[in-house]
Order: sequence, then structure tokens, then C-alpha cells
Amino acid sequence: MKRKLLITGAAGRIGSFFLKTYKDDYDFVLTDKLEAADTHGYPFHLADLSDFAAVQTLCQGVDTVIHLGADPSMEATWESLLPNNVIATYNVFEAARLAGCRRVIFASSVNAVFGYPADVQVHTEMPIFPINLYGATKCWGEALGRYYSHTHQLSSICLRFGAVQPRDSSHIQLDHPFIDIILTWDDCARLIASAVNAADSISFGIYHGISENRFKRLDISTARRELGYAPQDDAYAMAKERKG
Repeated sequence: MKRKLLITGAAGRIGSFFLKTYKDDYDFVLTDKLEAADTHGYPFHLADLSDFAAVQTLCQGVDTVIHLGADPSMEATWESLLPNNVIATYNVFEAARLAGCRRVIFASSVNAVFGYPADVQVHTEMPIFPINLYGATKCWGEALGRYYSHTHQLSSICLRFGAVQPRDSSHIQLDHPFIDIILTWDDCARLIASAVNAADSISFGIYHGISENRFKRLDISTARRELGYAPQDDAYAMAKERKG
């Protein structure tokens, strides 16, 4: 039997790409505040994640929640972050707990540790270091995952996405400051799938998500070892090839 996955933020670029890539591998329930361009035949629900009753309904019968829904702006204001990133994330974890879901996969961000100098490779055991309110809300989500895994035995996997970009992104340039944190859409989908399929024995974990870049600002060895994450793209090689 296929796992049933709930994707929040399903109309966004990551959710849309993951659905397109794995539409035949899982059963899906989709939700977002905006209409999705293509649901591939799966049920879609317009919902505001700050509405707990709506989230609770969506979690019924779901194996794994992939929580992508949030305000993704590094410059987002508190007035937006409070309902969309703080309250919504609590609602997702609590609704998943009440529904008996097996796992929540939380889309965290490099912004949770973006304060470290660019020449320091960040490992998952290093303290959080956000430099904007958006990053602080991602730290909140990671803390919620730790709480729910410990207190309520809800498996919680937090994925710190780097700069998620399509292959033709202007960010993939040799001199671009984000070249060392690129996570291609393809590798991002691979990372999420590895978290979905990871052993039930993983009750909690924070994992870095970037591609197989020659230079890696985030260490991904734990994701390789524990999740079986196997990135295929190298942003540096792609940029070098593009330059000719």
C-alpha cells in the first residue's frame, strides 16, 4: 500500500515539483492558500494553516505530513510570520499528533544557521544562529519537532533547505554568493523522499539539504548516513559548464 502524504504549501515550487516527480509513488492530499496549477488528479483543499480545525481535518488518515507551507521571505514581517510560520507550524504538528500520523517533515532553512561566517562549514550539532525573523521561525519549527518527538512520540524530521533553485537559475554562477548552498529542485525532491522513507526508528533529526556541490557551506554527511540522501547535482560543475 502506498503511503498517504499531506503536502502543505502544495502550490509552491517545492511542493509542485515533488508532486510531479513522485506522483506515482505515493497517494497525496494537497493544500495551500492558493490554487495549485496541476494536482495530477489528487484532492486539493484551499486552506489557511492558521485555522486549526482546517488542518485537523486534512491530517485524517495521513501517514506523513510534508510541511512546506509558510511565508518564505527572508524579509517577512512579524505580522505575516506569526500566522503563517509560527501558528501554522504548531497547528500542523498538533493536528498530526491528534490524527496519529507517523511522521512530520518540517521544511526548515539554512536561515536557521545563516549567521555563521561564509567560510565556516555548518554541522547539524552546532547551535542555531538565525539573522532574521524568518530564520527564527524555522528554529521554532525545529524546536517543535524536538518537543513532539520526545513528548508525543511523533517522528519529526527537519530539513534545512539551502537555496532551492531550478537548473537554469541565475544563482548557479561561479561567482554567486549562494553557489555553496544551492539545492536543485531535483535534489530537493530526493531529500524529501528520503525523509519520507527513512526508518521508523528515526524519532527526530535535523538534516542539511544542499546538492553535491564541490563547496558545501552546510555539511550533509548526517543526511547521507541516516536518511540515505544521495544528491546528484553539483552547482559548481553546472556553473562551470554554463560558463564554457
